[in-house]
Amino acid sequence: MEILEKEMETEVIENQISFDFLNQEIKPVTLEKEENYDWVAQETLIVLVKAKGAIPANFDVCGKKMIDWVALATSGCQQKVIEEPEDDDILSAVREFAEEYRFVAVFYSDTPLLKKSTFLEIMDYFSKNRMNVLKLSRGFVFKAEYLKNAKMMLSSTVEEFDKEDFALINNSQMVSYAFKVLNGRILNYHKENGVVLFGENTIFIDADVEIEAGSVIYPNNIIKGESYIGKNVILESGNYIFDTIVCDEAFVCQSYLEKSKVEKGKVVGPFDRLINQKV
Repeated sequence: MEILEKEMETEVIENQISFDFLNQEIKPVTLEKEENYDWVAQETLIVLVKAKGAIPANFDVCGKKMIDWVALATSGCQQKVIEEPEDDDILSAVREFAEEYRFVAVFYSDTPLLKKSTFLEIMDYFSKNRMNVLKLSRGFVFKAEYLKNAKMMLSSTVEEFDKEDFALINNSQMVSYAFKVLNGRILNYHKENGVVLFGENTIFIDADVEIEAGSVIYPNNIIKGESYIGKNVILESGNYIFDTIVCDEAFVCQSYLEKSKVEKGKVVGPFDRLINQKV
């Protein structure tokens, strides 16, 4: 074993995967052809509101801040972050942003379960119904021209989309619920990409972890940070892996790995502890 040099800094890359697990439920609106949503990115400004409440916007759930999950679901659009107005006057808070865009969509940090598929469904509904304002269970979509001149909110009807997406994460019980849902989405993403998971209810994987096809993960594994697990890796039970590279065909059992690198085909464990090391 030897102390790792600066090479580790270039091998573990932020946001390694594309988060396709947020897009898995996108459905074409018509059966004839798949919808093109390029216009959403080109014409929509997203205003991300740091919600007031017991759970702060920067609270970490599955490796991402609450507000970052919402930003991820609305990615592709220009985004601005604001504090929730004290008087709840969201019209005044976002009116200044309407000048350069056709649409302004407002989402709150306490709805981290929002999926991109639901966001696109909302924008499609808003556009096709030629609406000026759409009130969501937690959020709004405005036509920019309406927003420039509106003195008060004229829409009183709340449109319901996926209720899970707009679950209000504002207490400890709901944080546990959000963790369960997001971890489930992450696990499903990896399974669909050829990773074998045994004992899923005891496996926890952060959002920025990348795992190659053919790897097998047994119960009681925690993989956090920006870790990378290569092809055909075996992670036996009882590992904690943080910001670590595990190369192809390695075997790791009941070990603690932090900011380290396991070379191709190497065996680690049981009961090894690697911090800033390469084996």
